[in-house]
Amino acid sequence: MHTWQVGLDIQEDSFCALAVQRRRYGWQLRHWHYQSVSSSCIGDKTAMLSPEIMAALSEWRRNLPRRVSLRIALPADVILQQSIKLPEPSLSLQEQSWLVEASMSKLFPLAARELAVDYRLISSVNSERSDSGEIVVSATRRLVIEYWKTELARADIFPDIIDTTPCVLRYMALSGGVPPDSLLVHQLYEKYLLVSPLNRPFYYQVISDNAMTVLERIEYARQTYQQISGYTVNQVNYSGLPTLEDFPSYIQCWSPLVALQQMQPPLPEAPQQFVLACGLALRSEDC
Repeated sequence: MHTWQVGLDIQEDSFCALAVQRRRYGWQLRHWHYQSVSSSCIGDKTAMLSPEIMAALSEWRRNLPRRVSLRIALPADVILQQSIKLPEPSLSLQEQSWLVEASMSKLFPLAARELAVDYRLISSVNSERSDSGEIVVSATRRLVIEYWKTELARADIFPDIIDTTPCVLRYMALSGGVPPDSLLVHQLYEKYLLVSPLNRPFYYQVISDNAMTVLERIEYARQTYQQISGYTVNQVNYSGLPTLEDFPSYIQCWSPLVALQQMQPPLPEAPQQFVLACGLALRSEDC
């Protein structure tokens, strides 16, 4: 029997969880859960988990099998991410590691000993350019990661994978068949995340709501990305918190469940909320 792969997406006002299991004919949905909390789950810019979310997570964990592969994503606010363009189309893993180490002092202002660093190779989808590969380097203060590990352990949650929300959103878009030229916009609590299209160099930005409607936020994200990249965006894929607003034809509200082959009701009424949780669940193990 394959182990359940469980994605856990913790936000400021709630958490989403989704579990999948690999079967002979593809991925099977085994579990999903959404729970809101009355107070902020995560301290503003501190990444500290509240007592309310810890109690809710402990109760949720007791309903899962003992042996599962748990995955979490750190909030985009507490991570630093930079891209390195590959000098050659194909570098060995050792050469990639050397390139990252040599670039650390230029990429991040903090001393290396204060940061936990990870990186991954990302290639543009459907790109005609041979030099479109890049290495995305993620760095987080070691104290933040150790804090999350320690606190989650109190709820019997021991993550096998710790990723970043921008990379998870991009991975889920790739797995979910999102058009490669579509800008990704994911609504969070009082802010939203934009991630560049799959066929463009990796870029992300967290933007505060500023009392705008969802449609206004999406349009602002589209204009912001176009100004930064010089690339005209004609399509946007929206996910995250549900909305009752009607979207024009160039905006698609998408579900990550299209990446799964076996499901039984009941299913989430707002599947777009589970994009990050599903992306974490489907994510492959690190080599």
